[in-house]
Amino acid sequence: MKQASHQQADQTYAQLREQSRIAVAEELPLRYQESVTFDDITGRAMAQLSRWQTHPDRRVMWSWQQWATRYAALYPKRFELTIWFHSLLCSVSLGRPTWGAGKLRLDMIESSPERTPLSGNTTNLTVAAAQAYARIIGATQIRIMNPINSKVRSHYESLGFIYVGGKNDYCIKDLT
Repeated sequence: MKQASHQQADQTYAQLREQSRIAVAEELPLRYQESVTFDDITGRAMAQLSRWQTHPDRRVMWSWQQWATRYAALYPKRFELTIWFHSLLCSVSLGRPTWGAGKLRLDMIESSPERTPLSGNTTNLTVAAAQAYARIIGATQIRIMNPINSKVRSHYESLGFIYVGGKNDYCIKDLT
């Protein structure tokens, strides 16, 4: 059972995540404003994610149930995001602030293995939500951890991130 202080922190940061999602939704192009929604990783998302598990075009094999449960238990300040086009799950992501809280890590970002109306745009939306959340919690940098391949890394770089290689395998973007 969670301690009262953890539950209170969970509630506080859930409200801050919601504020960041609202901010991003308000900036959507008009053509998407009625069809695109943002949420936490809920049971509804888990139901759709279970269908991704055996999809032949899936590029990563994360157990979202395991990771979402772990992050919820350990990181009340976590970043979690699902992106929906009507009732179709298009993307899911999970991260957390660094221990010093000056940076927001995006540890996992996964787009639907099937084409969706948002294919090619979910990373932009995820980064926008992460930037909004980072600003709300006082972080000054976003890190996308362990890009899965050079093509994905290049995509992050096209969004203004800088790749840091070597034993550190992430892309950074300062928020100024």
